[in-house]
Amino acid sequence: MNLFRRLSKVCLITILVIAPACSVNKVAHTPTETDAGSLPTSPSAVQSTPPDPTSIPTQTPPATPTGDLTSQTGTTNYQLNVSLNFDERSLSVYQTIDYTNCTGGPLDELLLIVPPAQSEDAFSLISLQVDPTYGSINTRMENGVIYVQPDPTLEPGQQFKLTLLFQLHPQEGEGAFGYTDRQLLLADWYPFIPPFLEGRGWLINPPGDVGEYLSYPLSTFTVTLQISPPDDSLVVGASSPLVEKDGNTYHYQAEDVRNFSFAISPEYTVITKSSNLATVNVFLFPEHADLGERAADLALQAWATFSDLYGTNPRQFMSLVEADITDGLEFDGMFYLSDWYFETADDSPESYFELLTVHETAHQWFYGLVHNDQANEPWLDEAFATYSELLFYEEHHPKLVQWWWNFRVWNYSPTGVVNGSIYDYSESRPYINATYLQGVIFMQALRDRIGDQAFMTFIFRYTQAEENDFRDSAYFFNLLGQVSEDDLSQIIGVYFR
Repeated sequence: MNLFRRLSKVCLITILVIAPACSVNKVAHTPTETDAGSLPTSPSAVQSTPPDPTSIPTQTPPATPTGDLTSQTGTTNYQLNVSLNFDERSLSVYQTIDYTNCTGGPLDELLLIVPPAQSEDAFSLISLQVDPTYGSINTRMENGVIYVQPDPTLEPGQQFKLTLLFQLHPQEGEGAFGYTDRQLLLADWYPFIPPFLEGRGWLINPPGDVGEYLSYPLSTFTVTLQISPPDDSLVVGASSPLVEKDGNTYHYQAEDVRNFSFAISPEYTVITKSSNLATVNVFLFPEHADLGERAADLALQAWATFSDLYGTNPRQFMSLVEADITDGLEFDGMFYLSDWYFETADDSPESYFELLTVHETAHQWFYGLVHNDQANEPWLDEAFATYSELLFYEEHHPKLVQWWWNFRVWNYSPTGVVNGSIYDYSESRPYINATYLQGVIFMQALRDRIGDQAFMTFIFRYTQAEENDFRDSAYFFNLLGQVSEDDLSQIIGVYFR
C-alpha cells in the first residue's frame, strides 16, 4: 500500500444565490512564536488613481407587503434574469438581491463588487432600487464597487432587498470575461457581495497586474440562461450540471459554491465522464477532440487522488474548457485551459497539459472547498495546487518525480518570498516563481522536517476543518503548530518576510 492510500485512512440568466446561515468568517490571531526546522537543498503593483464617484440612478418599485424583516435562516438570495444575444455578445440582466446582515453588528454600508466594471464600457447600470418597505438608500460606484448606504442602518439579522437592472458588453480579447471569434467566456460577470471577515470587514481588493484579486463567500446558484435569438449551433458549458434544457433555455443548480461561470461556442466538442466521486465535462475545439477522453480521465483520476489525500469534496462536478486565453484559470466547478496546452500535448504525462489539468482540479479544494484572500495571500491556494501536482505524480508516475522537480521548478531558478501579494509584481514570471514555485519548495521543506504522516494530516485538517471555510497565514501556522511540535522558525525565516 503506497504512502497516499495509507495516509488517507488516517486522515434571458436566472440566478438564485443562497448563502449559508448567519456566520462571520473569523481570522485567527498571528502567533507570537513560530516553530522551526531544517532547510531543503535545491539546485542552483501599482494602483490607479480612483475615478470620481459615479452616482447611480435609483428607482423605487411599488410597495408590496414583505412581513418581518428579521431573518430566521440568515440566507441571502441573488436572482438574475438575463437574455443573451450571442451574435452581438451582449447580455441584459435583471437582478434581485435579498441580503441578511450576518456580520454580528449593524451595517451602515453594504458593498457590491462588480467585476465586469473593470473592463471599459462592459458594464452599464441602468437602475438600482431598494424595497420601499425598508427605507431608502444612498449609492455611489467607485473602482468597480457599488457602495450602498441604507437608511436606516441595517441591524444584525435584518434583511435588505435590492434590485438592479444592467447590461453587459464583454470585450473582444483573450480574457475570462470576453470573446474571440471562437467563443464567449463569462466568468465574474455579475455583481456580488464579498466576504465579511470578523475584525477586518468587507474583503475587497483592486485588480493587480498579475494573479487574481477577488474572494467569494459560499453561495447557492439556480441559473436559467435564455439565448435570444435562438441558435441551435451553440454549445453551452457551465460550472454546474445542466438540470433541464427547453429549446434555447438552460437551467442549472449548484449549492455551496463560490461563483458561477459559462463558456459558450458553436465549435465545442463535448466529452462527459463520471466516477463514483464526480462528473467531468470537457469542452474542446474540434482540432483537439481526440484529447477529450484523456482530459476527462485525467481530471477524474486527480479528483480521486485528492479525495484520498484532502478528504471529500461535495462539489462532485467540474467542467474543463479549452479557451482562447494565455494560461489556465480556475473557478468553482470549472476551469479554462489555454488552447496552447492542448496543441503541445503529446502521449506522455511529461507536459503542461497534464500538469495543469491536475493543478486546476486541485483548486476545487484550494479555492473551492476552502478559500483565501487571493490578492494578498495568493500562496495559500497556488502553492497548495502546485504541490498537488507533485503528490499526484508521486502517486501515479513515481519515476517522473525528479522530472517534475526539474521541469516545473528548478528550470526557472525560482527566487522571492512565498507570501508576497499580487501587488508586489508587475510581471507573471517573478510572481509564479515566488508564489507557486518557492511555495512548493517551502512545502517540501515542511514535509521533510515534520515527516509524511504529520504533513498529510496537516493538509487533510486544513481542508476539512469545519469551523469556517476561510484560510489565512495565521490559520495555516496555528494549525501546523497543533500537528507538529518541530521547530520551523528557520524554514519560515528563509521563505517568508
